[in-house]
Amino acid sequence: MRKNKMIFLLLLMCLVAPVFASVSTTAMAANIRVALCGFQVLVYTILPTLALIMFLFAGLAYAAGQVFGAEMRAKAQGWAMSLLVGGIVGIFIAVLAPILVGILVSMSPGTFGSYSC
Repeated sequence: MRKNKMIFLLLLMCLVAPVFASVSTTAMAANIRVALCGFQVLVYTILPTLALIMFLFAGLAYAAGQVFGAEMRAKAQGWAMSLLVGGIVGIFIAVLAPILVGILVSMSPGTFGSYSC
């Protein structure tokens, strides 16, 4: 049974290898560059908005928790802290996204350090 699996994997590798070899490196690098730039634009447009919404919900959860008893107040403070930390992480990712995309794009072949999204 193990021998059959090995033969199947070897045959599969032989069939798939020419497909990967036929794709040119520069075309693949250009496609990756376009995808990374699209990801950067997505992060730039959505994450700050989501972070602001999370900050607002954190304030609402904290304020609503002050009306209830001690147990519910503790839960609301935990929720508010989680929302606050999530918003801060979202802002942190939004700030780091262009830096990381710039590093990854400049490493692709054929760019020679030119980076533009």
